[in-house]
Formats: sequence, C-alpha cells, structure tokens
Amino acid sequence: METTSITIGQTEFNVPDTIPGINVMMLGGTGSGKTHAIRTLLDAGLEVFVLFTEPGMEVLSDTDPERLHWHYIPPASPDFADMIDSAKKINTMNLKMLSEMTDINKKKYTEFIDMLVALTDFPCDRTGKKYGSVDKWGSNRAFVLDSMSGLAIMAMNMVTGSKPVKSMADWGMSMDNLERFMTKCCVDTKCHFILTAHLERETDEVTGGTTLMASTLGKKLAPKLPRFFSDVIHVKREGTSWSWSTATSNVDLKARNLPIADKIGPSFVPLIENWAKRNAVPKTEKA
Repeated sequence: METTSITIGQTEFNVPDTIPGINVMMLGGTGSGKTHAIRTLLDAGLEVFVLFTEPGMEVLSDTDPERLHWHYIPPASPDFADMIDSAKKINTMNLKMLSEMTDINKKKYTEFIDMLVALTDFPCDRTGKKYGSVDKWGSNRAFVLDSMSGLAIMAMNMVTGSKPVKSMADWGMSMDNLERFMTKCCVDTKCHFILTAHLERETDEVTGGTTLMASTLGKKLAPKLPRFFSDVIHVKREGTSWSWSTATSNVDLKARNLPIADKIGPSFVPLIENWAKRNAVPKTEKA
C-alpha cells in the first residue's frame, strides 16, 4: 500500500494515500486570526499552499517560502475606463433597462476562471515555481482558500459582470458554480482543505431561528456548506486573546478532529495529529 509520510513534532506517521485529508471551515470576524492561524499548518508538518482572494499575505510574510506558498487573485480588477462606462449606464438608464441588460463588461471579470486555471498548476508568487494540480496532491500538503468573501464576488461577477441589478437566474447560476467548486475541493481532493469565511446571520428554515453561518451568496447556500467539512470552527478574538470554539451557541459548527469545547488554542496541530493517529500507525520516534 502506498503511503504518505507526515512528521508532527517528534513523531512520523505513515498515512495511506487513499485516505483524504481533513476539510476545515474557519468562521470569524475581521481580525479574529483566521489568516494568522494558517502558519500553524507548518507546525503540523505540512507544505502549505494559500490562494488569497483578499490581500492578507503580509500576515504570513515571515514564513519559509519553500514551505508556505501563495497566489493572489483579487476578486475584481476592472480598470477605471470600465468603471466609468458602467457608471454612465447606471446614470442614464432606468431600472427596467438595467435589469434587462445581459452584459456590462462581463468578459472583463474572469477572476473565477483565473482561479480555476491556477489550481490546475498552482503558481507560487513567492518562489516563481508551479506545483501541479491541487486535486493530485497528497495529504502531506494543505490547500487554503482565504477567503469565501472574495470567492463569492468572483462567482457573481463571472455571471453578471458589473450589472447592478441581479436577477434570480443570476443568483442561481452564481450559487450553483460556487457550490460545485466547494464540493470539488471537499470530496475530490486528498490534500487537507481549509476555507476561511466571515460570519453572517441567516434564518434557519428548519427551526425558524437565526444562526451565524458563512457569509456567501444568497440564503440557500450557507446552510449547505458545512455538510462536506469535517470541522467547522468559530475563530474568536476577545481583547488581546485569540481562541477557537466548536461550541459557540447560534453558530453552525461541527467537530470531528477537535473536542466540542470553547477556548481551544488557535492551532491546526491537534486536528492534523488526531487525523493522523486515527488513520495511521506512528512509524518512528525521532531522537
């Protein structure tokens, strides 16, 4: 049986190549430490690849570029001429005319497509090298998408361009593409997958109450997202203290590789270690 070796602390684990890594969604507000925690994947013995959809790279700039790689795709990058053209249309056309338009610079908004292309042969902005397709990586690597907020903008812009009035069909197509991509990352990869997302209050259609979920497109997608994730963690900052929780009330959370608890240390090491212990036998103890 082919195996992948992962060293965590002083212990080396051999994990069968058929075993997929963990899928983790990190939910938290701005400044809660979601991006900073990515560095702890290095402590878990993994080679880390981050696709940024927002400019948070400076938080990880002191890490080893041969072990932590990133690529940045802004969620939208129209030039001023395109923005002027769109603004003129909005200024001179009524709501009905705008809603009936099929395209306002749609071909200029290719970021979602650019992101998919990048994942077929991940280009690192730090080393200038390419590292192959994400869906061919093993469990000695982690793919991090930071964050859902930028990804949602990309998915909508791909369908509508800068059209200011979105139809139900526009929302439906955008949500469908985003859901398909999330499913691909969770169920058709062997590497560990980490998604960061901001929080948004949504109505729980089952209970009728309100629950904090991932901020994404529409109201139907957010409740579906946790189903393919092994762990959904609430990332919190209280004053000068940062912690994780899998027990916060009114937040849609999930725990398979962490205990159900508050004030968990903000590190991926316990998750990867628990996953490795469950799926492999420790091979050697380092001196």
